[in-house]
Amino acid sequence: MTCDRKQEIALRIICALNGACAAIFGMIMMIWADDAPMGLSDLVPALQALPLPGFMIENLFWPGLALLLVNGIANIVATALFSSRKAAACAWALAAGILLIGWCAFEMLYLPNVASVFYLVVGIAQTALAAKAMAARTAR
Repeated sequence: MTCDRKQEIALRIICALNGACAAIFGMIMMIWADDAPMGLSDLVPALQALPLPGFMIENLFWPGLALLLVNGIANIVATALFSSRKAAACAWALAAGILLIGWCAFEMLYLPNVASVFYLVVGIAQTALAAKAMAARTAR
């Protein structure tokens, strides 16, 4: 099994875009926790349905931090590693993809929305590409 150049480029693009979007939106949610732009503050009442401690769902700070750490940092690390340590990059990309799938599945249980479905598909694609890249590297 091999991972061709196009698949590796696709994986890099997915990681870079996921990392950038998660970091940007995570920081927006944290900075403007009580009055976030782009309708994000409308999520607060929906967050209160989540089985989390009260302080974590009173505003967008904690969900923003989780988004930044879980999806943003993992994908940013994977993206950075692709230029020097591809095996480590693939492992980080795989972990980030699995985390994204878990995040979206959890979100879809409590806050079903189109974005969650889209990112679930992206997470599945990222996980598949990373698993194939890792398998190709170990087969060499």
